[in-house]
Amino acid sequence: MDAYVPPVEETSGAGSESGPRSGERWEWTQERYRDGMFSHGISSERRRLGLLESLLDGRTRSRITALGLKPGDEVLEVGGGGGSVARWLAEQGARVTVTDLDTTFLEDLTDHGVRVLCHDLYTEDFPPGSFDLIHARYVVLHLPDPDKAVARLAEWLRPGGVLLVEEPASFPVLDSPHPAYRTIMRAFRTHLERSVGSDTGWARTLPVPLESAGLVDIGLDARIQLVNGGDDEAEWWRLNLEQSRQAIVAAGLADDTDFDAAYRELASPSFHDLSLAVLTAWGRRKAV
Repeated sequence: MDAYVPPVEETSGAGSESGPRSGERWEWTQERYRDGMFSHGISSERRRLGLLESLLDGRTRSRITALGLKPGDEVLEVGGGGGSVARWLAEQGARVTVTDLDTTFLEDLTDHGVRVLCHDLYTEDFPPGSFDLIHARYVVLHLPDPDKAVARLAEWLRPGGVLLVEEPASFPVLDSPHPAYRTIMRAFRTHLERSVGSDTGWARTLPVPLESAGLVDIGLDARIQLVNGGDDEAEWWRLNLEQSRQAIVAAGLADDTDFDAAYRELASPSFHDLSLAVLTAWGRRKAV
């Protein structure tokens, strides 16, 4: 299948709109996310993304299938990460564009007919009505105004097109009965909010932002991921924590003893707990 190239509106470049916008919680720059905590330059980042894919892709695929994905649909995968969802979409016969601020892990998707684009959903546009399906996972909450981001995504849908958003909420981990895990999860949440600017509670507002963006046929699914000592969820958390450990300790949010104790809990066969809540919301643009 030849790579699909939809039109892109002319812009002055990613991040071209400088300075904070009215009503934003903080000033958005690409570097804040791309070169920070989740940088693709971190040696463990590809492994971390691969674990996340193994934990979430099954539910994502099932939901997209239930929403009626068809061969030939024009699909936008926002914040493609490691590329597994975009690859699967192309295998279903969709015409896929995948975007990210850093496309290092996505370049091989061009061999599958996928258009790979370095693109900032918060500052750069697609023409209205470009896509039949837009999917974003673990992306929107990292932006200064997630509701505004949802409204932008909704504008890019064709009449009858579907927006699917999957975002995590941190509330299940904050009152864990395991003391070290609880301490480190609270510290990690605070660090994420300070360093990346993420709104770790925004997902709890879903699906209201999709309805506010004018979408109809709204749906919501909510689940809580489980974590058991030594499983993929535990390893994913260990990599998240190890990437941020130095900064968290320097900020005084936790110390090395707390991290070591949390790692022991996460590795123990007797450890069983809750991980993040995942809220999945979808809506359809009104048909003409």
